[in-house]
Amino acid sequence: MVSTNPPSPSIVILAAGLGKRMFSTLPKVLIPVCGRPMLFQILDRIAEVSPRSRVAIVVGHQKDLVMERVRAENYQFPVSFVEQAEQKGTGHAVKCAMESDFGKLAVEKKETVLVLPGDLPLMTAELLREMLEPLKRGTAMRILTANLSDPFGYGRIVRKGKKGAVLRIVEEKDATPREKLIQEVGVSIYSFQAQFLATGVSQLKNQNAQKEYYLTDLVSAAVSKKRTIETHLWDSPEDVRGVNNPYELSLASDILNARVIKKHALNGVRFLDLKSCRIDPTAEIERDVIVYPGVVIEGKTRIGSGTVLGPNVHLKNMTVGSGCEVKTGTVGEDSTIQDQVKLGPYAHLRPGSEVKKGAKIGNFVELKKTIIGEESSVAHLSYLGDAEVGARVNIGCGFVTCNFDGRVINGSRKHKTVIEDDVFVGSDCQAVAPITLKRGSFIASGSTITETVEAESLAIARARQVNKPGYAKKLKPQGT
Repeated sequence: MVSTNPPSPSIVILAAGLGKRMFSTLPKVLIPVCGRPMLFQILDRIAEVSPRSRVAIVVGHQKDLVMERVRAENYQFPVSFVEQAEQKGTGHAVKCAMESDFGKLAVEKKETVLVLPGDLPLMTAELLREMLEPLKRGTAMRILTANLSDPFGYGRIVRKGKKGAVLRIVEEKDATPREKLIQEVGVSIYSFQAQFLATGVSQLKNQNAQKEYYLTDLVSAAVSKKRTIETHLWDSPEDVRGVNNPYELSLASDILNARVIKKHALNGVRFLDLKSCRIDPTAEIERDVIVYPGVVIEGKTRIGSGTVLGPNVHLKNMTVGSGCEVKTGTVGEDSTIQDQVKLGPYAHLRPGSEVKKGAKIGNFVELKKTIIGEESSVAHLSYLGDAEVGARVNIGCGFVTCNFDGRVINGSRKHKTVIEDDVFVGSDCQAVAPITLKRGSFIASGSTITETVEAESLAIARARQVNKPGYAKKLKPQGT
C-alpha cells in the first residue's frame, strides 16, 4: 500500500555569510535576537513544524563554532553541515549543499528542498508550514514574495505585465531604474524540486555586478525550460525582515519580544507595562503571574502560577515555584526557587543555589551554590557561599560564610558550611569553613565561629567588653 503522506522536505539553511556590518566577533547567524541566536530561531521553528525533515546547514565563517553550538542544542531532526570555503553567493552555497551526500539523497528520493537564509529570525511557524507544502507535479520552484514600501536591497520580482507569470528576479545592484520601482520582492525563501535545483545550480554563471552565483537566476532557468514557477505572497513583511546591522537587530528583537509577551499575556500572565519587559522565547510562565515594569527573563526560565515579579527583576535559567514574591531588583541565575518563597529586594542568587518552600531571602542577600531549607530566613545584608542550611533556621543581619582562605581541602579551595535545622544565628557573625553548626544551636551576635558547634549549644566567640569611666575625654582633641 502506498502512503498518502508526502515525504518530509529537506531543508537547506544558508549560514556561511560573514555579516561584516554587524560589528560582532560572533558569526552573524549566532548573534542573539531576543536572547536566542538567529539560526536557532529558525531551527526552533523547524522543530515545531517539521521535526522529521533533514536539515543541511551551509557553513563558512567560523564554521567550527557554528557547528559546535548547533550540536549542543541536540535537535531531534538530523542536521548535517556543508562547508562553503569561499563565499561566492547564494547559488554557490546551495550548489555545495546539492553536491553533498545530503543533496544527492534529496535527488534520489525526489524530495522538495526548502532553502532558507540563516538570518531571518522573525520567520513564523505558519510561514514555514506553508512553504513546506509539496510542489505540484511539473512545478520547478515556489518563491516567497512580499510587497514592501521600501524595497531597497531586495531582489525585484519581474513579471510579464503587472500580474502575469514571473520572468526573473533582478538584484538591487543589477536592476534598472524602472525595475527598482517594483515593490514586490523575493525574500530569499524558496522551495525547489530537488532534481531541478541540483541541475540548475550546477549551470549557474556569475555574469553580474557582484561576480557571484545568484540563486535567483534559477527563475530565468525555469522560464527558459518552460517549467512552472509558483509565487506565494506573504502579507506580513515584518515576518521576513532581514537583519544586516545592529539597528535592524534591535528592531527584530523588539518585534520578537512583543510577540512573546503577547503570547504570555493571552495565556493569563499580567504585565503591568508591556513595553518595558524583555522575555526570551524559551521562558515558560504559568497563568496568574504578575510582572512589574523592567523585568528581564532570559534562557530556560520557568515561573510558577501566582508568583509576583517586582520591578527590575532579572532572572536567567531559573526555576521559580508557585506563589512566590520576588521583589525589586532581585537577580538570579541557574538556581531553583520552590513554592511560597520571598526574595529581595535586591537579593542576588548566583549559580547552583536552591531556596526551598516557604523560605525568605531578604534585602541585599547573596547566595552562591547554597541550599536554604524550608521556612528558613536570611533577612538582610548576608553572604552565604558553598553552604547547606537546614529547615527553620534564622540568620541575622550581616552573616558571612568564610568559604575561601587559600587552603586546598579535599581537592577544593572553596569550603563548605553546614547549618542544621532550627539553628539561630545572631547578627554580625561569621562562620569560617569548613564547619558545622549542629541542630538547634544558638550563635551569639558578633561571633566568629571557627569550630563545630554541638547540638543545642550556645556559641559565643567575641572579646569581653570593658568599660573605662571618663576615659573618652582623653581621646578628644584639647579645647573640645
